[in-house]
Amino acid sequence: MKCPRCETELPGRIRTGRTCWSCQQRFALEPKYTRGLHDLRLRRTVERLGDGGRVVLTVQQLRWAHHERGRPPIRPRRDPPGRPDEPRFEGVGVLAFCLGMGAGLVAVAYLLITRLPASIILAAVVGLFGLVMLGAMARDAFRLLRRGRIRARWELAERQWQLRRELQRRQEAAWTTPLDNRPDWSDAEFRSKVLNPWAEVYGGLPDGVVEDAAVRPSVPDGPPVLAVLCPDRTITAFLHANTFAERFRAVLVAATAELPDGLPVIVLHDASPQGLLLLREARAARPAVPVVDAGLSTRTAVAAWDRAVQLYEHQEREPLAELLARLPGLSEREHGWLAKGLWSPLVAVPPKRLLAMAERAAERALHGNVGFLSWPVPEVPR
Repeated sequence: MKCPRCETELPGRIRTGRTCWSCQQRFALEPKYTRGLHDLRLRRTVERLGDGGRVVLTVQQLRWAHHERGRPPIRPRRDPPGRPDEPRFEGVGVLAFCLGMGAGLVAVAYLLITRLPASIILAAVVGLFGLVMLGAMARDAFRLLRRGRIRARWELAERQWQLRRELQRRQEAAWTTPLDNRPDWSDAEFRSKVLNPWAEVYGGLPDGVVEDAAVRPSVPDGPPVLAVLCPDRTITAFLHANTFAERFRAVLVAATAELPDGLPVIVLHDASPQGLLLLREARAARPAVPVVDAGLSTRTAVAAWDRAVQLYEHQEREPLAELLARLPGLSEREHGWLAKGLWSPLVAVPPKRLLAMAERAAERALHGNVGFLSWPVPEVPR
């Protein structure tokens, strides 16, 4: 990595105390502990996401921007622990060999003691090995006598283990892929390893980034002319931070029941069954007004493949199938993608693109489809 202040190359062996050896100034992020993220890379990411300072992004959007794109690997299914080992029994020839060798070594030890008193140590070693072989023979002979009982006990334990494995497989078959939807960076980890060191060195958040909770809802001048339905607080904070509500005289709500009457509606949602169902509920609740889909479509998430954040959500297959049955119009590919428990969050969409999606949807909801030779309409308030 390079020093963010003097751009001196800093090899890993001399990056001690997060201090540049050339300019003696501190940097915030050590790539060894932040998954390759350093100061210059974070600044470039903020500049790229913020379109050179023209778009304000939130802390959560910055966190999701560092999530790995594409589909996460499937966690392999494991058999239950505690499988018993199949018992093994020594043959008669091995027992005879142990008996002969053990008896012979004991006899040699006896002769050494009686005939050659000076060889007591050698006699003791030979006699010890002989006794060990006799003991092994006796143990195996005892196991041979109880062979039927030992094998019956093993067969019972093996059947019990097989039943546990079958029960586990049936339980797993009733659920989608057993992975959670946690991002690569948890909120606490991102704050402790990235934001807190950055604030310690630079005195605050990166330029162009705001805390989600610190964004105050903006109130449009005059009565609202547009309603935005979005249950994600990060998205609503992002829209407020970029004066979307003021420019489009919009009111932002989190539930269908909070939608005001008589206003056109745009819906921002994830690429998930719950997001698609939210759009259908909004259109059913407001059939007399335009309801524009401004969310992340399943078709887009599936087509993007390794360019979109795809997450698994561990959920039961039957309720998921019932939920998908309420969403007609899905292609076979989209249905199969959702049936695996996959979804894609809207918050992971680049902020510049997300703001453009919301603005186009607002213009469409307010003015309809404006195309070639269409009647001119008033400009959207900016």
